[in-house]
This record gives sequence, C-alpha cells and structure tokens, in this order.
Amino acid sequence: MICTAVSCSVYDESLLGSGPSGGSGGKTASAGHSGTAGEGNSGAGRSGAAGTPGGSSGANSGDGGMMDAAGAMEAGGEGPEGGTGGTSGAVGTAGNGTGGTAGGGTAGGSTAGSGGSGGTGGSAGAGGAPPAAGCAKLSVPIDDANDRAHFVISLTSPIDLSSATTGIISMRVYVQAGVGGTIFNYVQDSGYRFFGVTTPMRPELNTLSGWQTLTFNVGAQPDSSTPATGIVKTDIRRIGIEINAAPATAWSNPTIVYVDSITVATPALSFTLDMANTVTSTSSGTDVSGQVMWLNNQSADTKATGVTLAWQASCP
Repeated sequence: MICTAVSCSVYDESLLGSGPSGGSGGKTASAGHSGTAGEGNSGAGRSGAAGTPGGSSGANSGDGGMMDAAGAMEAGGEGPEGGTGGTSGAVGTAGNGTGGTAGGGTAGGSTAGSGGSGGTGGSAGAGGAPPAAGCAKLSVPIDDANDRAHFVISLTSPIDLSSATTGIISMRVYVQAGVGGTIFNYVQDSGYRFFGVTTPMRPELNTLSGWQTLTFNVGAQPDSSTPATGIVKTDIRRIGIEINAAPATAWSNPTIVYVDSITVATPALSFTLDMANTVTSTSSGTDVSGQVMWLNNQSADTKATGVTLAWQASCP
C-alpha cells in the first residue's frame, strides 16, 4: 500500500488651513494655499506642503510667501519674491497611516519652509500561494465509514528515512471537495509493512483551505502501533497517500484532492507531478515502475468504489 501527498492618501481640502494675514504696511497679503499632499511644494510664494497622509500628527506646512512692504500686496500664492517651496515627504508604503495635521503658513517670511515629512504606512499583506502548474487529481467517492483509497509512488531504489532530522516527507495538497475524512502520508518497506502518520496527527479534509503542505517525520515517529509494524526505516520502497472516511459520518461524494508535489528531505527527492508522464491513470495491484503516482486497486488498500487518479495541467 502507498500514499504520497491588498494607500491611498485621502485628500480632504477642509483639513488644510490657510495661512494667517501678511505683515504690516499696505494691504494684507493673502497667505499662500497649502501645497497638495504627496507632491513637491508649490513654486515661489506658496506655503509648504502639508504633511502627507501617513505622516505623524502635527506635521506643519511651511511659511507663506513674502509680501511687499508698501501698499500693493503680492498674492501670497503667486508673489515673485517667494522662496522655493519645501519638498513634501514621500508617501508611505501601503497601509493604514494617520494623516498629518496641516499647519497654517506664517505671513511675512522670506523663504517658504519645508513641508512636513510623510510618515511610513503599514506594509501591504502578502498574497496567497500561487496555483500549481500541473498536478495529480485524486477523486474518491466516499459514502461509507470504511471507505479509503491508496495512491502510491514506488521508488526505483530503497531509501533510508530513519533519521529524525532528515527522514521527512512533505506533500503539497489542495482540497477541492472534502466535507469529511482525513488525508495523510504513509510509507512501506520491502516487506510491505505499512507505517503511516499517527491517527491524532492526520488532518481532517474540512480543515484544509487553499494549498497546504503536510509533513510526515518518518524518522522521528516511533513504531508505536499495537502490535508494532516492524517497519524497516532504512529500507523504504514506497511513499503513499491515503484518503480515509474516518472519523466523519458525512462526506463529499466524490471527495476531490489535488496533489502538487511530494518531496523527501534526505535523500533529496522531489516528485513535482508537473508533467503528464508523472501520473498514470491506470490502476494496478502491483508496483508501477518509473516513480510515477499510481492507484493501488488491491481490495485491502482501496475500499471505495469508483476511485480515479488523473493528471491535469490546470490546477486551483
């Protein structure tokens, strides 16, 4: 038997304060408008930019542009003598930052000040795992508590999985339909002794969402079955995947699971299942050569009826 396994700066003009009146003499100068958040401050005579969104609270905009000393006023925003506007801070990375408070420009200054510095926002969350490029599709009609199916990769040469640090098998799977039941890896030696993940460690299908990697530390797991299996971990000949109805009482019919890859830590083996020739749709009662995945149709291994194994290029 064998079983292989999302930022934007919200611009609200009502939050930006105009600068106070210009200095004495002549008409009052109109204070420059605050610069637009996120851009460089306006040209001559404009006040500095308000703190960009995501900046810390209280960041002030720069001083307003100069006014002439005698009678006529220069428009604060367009006066020729105003200094160069300050540079606004860089917009922070996508996230939930708190916008800075725009300060009023101070009239009569000779040079427009620097805008408030923009703070750094929170980082965007990581995306989900990418889809698989080619995979095996395991379809198991389950309608009885005793139903199960075994999918196997028979190894060309025996491998040693006796080490607790390196004797580890990983399986990347995606459950498309799995109301009930479990999935886990197992191995067999040359004597067909079955050694699987212990029952408490077998994940239930309805707890797996999206692509998941399941691991089986063959070397570290004791042979604690009653009676003991007698597995020879230095002589592993098959890596299997079992889909089992237990412990549920309701199931998806069929239960559908995609397998993207099965890997062994040491010796380094990788069965990526990304090509059509890595899976055979023909079931068998004996080992299939070529280290391909096959369905074991022995009655002691696969008890569910109508089980199929196929390869497909387009996966979830």
